[in-house]
Amino acid sequence: MQNFKKLISKLLLFLFIAAQVYFIVAIIKEKTLKPWFLIAFSLIVLGMALSYRKKHRLHIELKYEVHYDLFVWFLIGSFATYFLQSTVGLNTVFAAGLVGFTGSFTRHIKYQMKSAAHWPIAIYCGAFVGMTQLPYGYVFIFLSTILTAVFYTFSHHYFHGIGGKLGTLAFMGVLYAYVIYKFFLPW
Repeated sequence: MQNFKKLISKLLLFLFIAAQVYFIVAIIKEKTLKPWFLIAFSLIVLGMALSYRKKHRLHIELKYEVHYDLFVWFLIGSFATYFLQSTVGLNTVFAAGLVGFTGSFTRHIKYQMKSAAHWPIAIYCGAFVGMTQLPYGYVFIFLSTILTAVFYTFSHHYFHGIGGKLGTLAFMGVLYAYVIYKFFLPW
């Protein structure tokens, strides 16, 4: 079972890196960039590649636990944000901020679950997923959120103290849900 968890962790780390590479390639292909920017951007990419070689800097060894109730909090965050922007008509960033702000108060709920400290994180990450503007509806948001929650579950011990983790995980969930939705689902 431990080998299976390590295999899943490595697969998800590979998907994480693949999503970042895709994002970088999309940026470069989208615009004609100035030579100085390409040099600076290349140095950043090189730094990112070198940082993956120093896993001990990015990884904190924790007791491996899966909290399945977090999936519900991810869904609450994503559906609430998507609802506020698509149905109520709030600005996307304002809707996500409102959901994240409201979710921060769940930390003060006195509940006897080990995962309660992670509830605000799950809600806020779900809010990032709910920010999508793709016109596929709640089924797509559900799939994106589940994928993001899986990525979070297997990567919560990576990248401590490095900003942008939740947004990157949400980007990965939406990206891979889009691939599944567009190329593998029949509808």
